[in-house]
Amino acid sequence: MKKNLFALLAALLTALPALACPLCAKNQPKGFANITHGAGPGGPFDYVMLYGSIVVVVLTMGLFVRFLLRPEGHRNQARRKHLSFT
Repeated sequence: MKKNLFALLAALLTALPALACPLCAKNQPKGFANITHGAGPGGPFDYVMLYGSIVVVVLTMGLFVRFLLRPEGHRNQARRKHLSFT
């Protein structure tokens, strides 16, 4: 299990060279240079949307890892007890 998790992490980290081209990196705002292609955030609402989506993705990934490593819990056992079809 730990070997698979390490292999997944290594695969994700090797994807970092696939970043923005030099022209797009030059045109991006200071904090976002070399991350994506395009013009970057245009106003304050764009930054709120960007940081909000980052928070949602990080929380989702954290919950995914938590339930992947420990799928059993007292809530699941209670549901299983009430939903048994035998």
